[in-house]
Amino acid sequence: MCTFVRSRVGHRWTRVLMLTGALTGMLSGTACSPSSLVDVQSPSNVVDPSQIQNATAATQLRTGAIVRMMGAFGSAPYASVIGMSGYLTDELADNPYWNGGTGNDRNTLNTSLGKNTGGYGYDQIQLARVKAQQARQALQLYASNTPSIPRAWQGEMYALEGYTIVWLGELFCSGMPLTAAPLVGPQVPTRGFTTEELFTRAIALFDSAIVAGGDSARFVELARVGKARALLASGAFAAADSVVQSVATDFVYVIPSAVSTDDGSATNNFPGWAAYARQIVQDREGGNGLVWSTDPRTGVMTVPDRSGSMLWASKYNVNADGVLEPTAYPFDIPLRLADGLEARLIQAEAALHAGDPSWLTILNTLRATCVGTTPCAPVPGLTATSLPPLADPGTADARLDLLMQERAMWLYLTGHREGDLRRLAHVYSRNVETLWPTGTMSVPAYPPQYGTPGDENGLPYGHNVVYGPDINEHIRNPLYGGCYDSNP
Repeated sequence: MCTFVRSRVGHRWTRVLMLTGALTGMLSGTACSPSSLVDVQSPSNVVDPSQIQNATAATQLRTGAIVRMMGAFGSAPYASVIGMSGYLTDELADNPYWNGGTGNDRNTLNTSLGKNTGGYGYDQIQLARVKAQQARQALQLYASNTPSIPRAWQGEMYALEGYTIVWLGELFCSGMPLTAAPLVGPQVPTRGFTTEELFTRAIALFDSAIVAGGDSARFVELARVGKARALLASGAFAAADSVVQSVATDFVYVIPSAVSTDDGSATNNFPGWAAYARQIVQDREGGNGLVWSTDPRTGVMTVPDRSGSMLWASKYNVNADGVLEPTAYPFDIPLRLADGLEARLIQAEAALHAGDPSWLTILNTLRATCVGTTPCAPVPGLTATSLPPLADPGTADARLDLLMQERAMWLYLTGHREGDLRRLAHVYSRNVETLWPTGTMSVPAYPPQYGTPGDENGLPYGHNVVYGPDINEHIRNPLYGGCYDSNP
């Protein structure tokens, strides 16, 4: 079962989930034989050398790392980067009717970061980090001289490890450890790293990825977008712009829709859960949220015969013709981790920060070209006429608002929103009270078949603005001292 809690640390509202057996079962369904070779406990253990000292095992470990990235990024409605970013911000809201009004504990308030007793999201990200690290080590040690195995795979693993650290920096409080779990030998616990130190560590991994992935433009561009994302989070705008200048707008790297494994296949589960209306969407949630339902890039809409007037997070239910298929349950579609669209958005933000008017030109070029079947289009069915050109709103604050709204719509449900809000608070010094949902919770009525409303309405949002790690980190890591702070 999942226990879902909504709160807010410092000044931000969080919706903190505590996971029990349901997540364990779900992840076991996405396991593969490479995972059993190095099945870590966030992060963990010793591997039998005889099982991994060959090129075939190295290839399997790469597959296992991709599966674990899938688990961390888009595995579940709650314990995934997409879900965590969405629930903590205004992208998604909990559906208190999903369990038929049976007193769902997800609507209980919690004001402590120290109660993540199930490792909500944290364990999945740390596990993906360790798997990418181990797969890269195996490729370096046992497959470097194998002609059939691209050396660029090492670069891909460096980049994926970098993304996991970016996620830790964007979603969690300052003070996350990066315990090493080498391919062979015992784990090496570390102290907690500040948020800035995490981004610095990620940037170093992306630099290594650019070198090691040099034979693959795709992996190099994956690393460049990730590096620029980390630089942007630190306010290094000019450096971020420089890194992504060479990234093609039609570049796309996806976490695949399905990965064949010896145990079956693993899939991205988040889109399927969204199709079940496990999540709902609210325009202007908590007073500060954006209006999602009027922008064609989000796929947010109503499905009257299913949910009355409630807004539905249906981005992944839009078919190739741009038509919503509300009865489809897409558990097997790819999810974008990085793309050239994000590269251009990074350049637009850097230009705006520098006072360069090209920021608006970049945004309008995207609106005119990332449509139809072009790779940068986030959903099918977009047309240039549905995204008319933007006008300069005339003031610095309004320009930043417009740019961040464009980022939010283009990158909806891709795990970016929390990082963007934190940057608005930390880098741009925006008041947190104007960024995350605040006030009292209010969920519109659902049709009768969904049961009675939950107990969420009328309760205040909590105070968390970041997530806390698995409370068991204190037990398994003697160097971990808890969150340094819970600031944005």
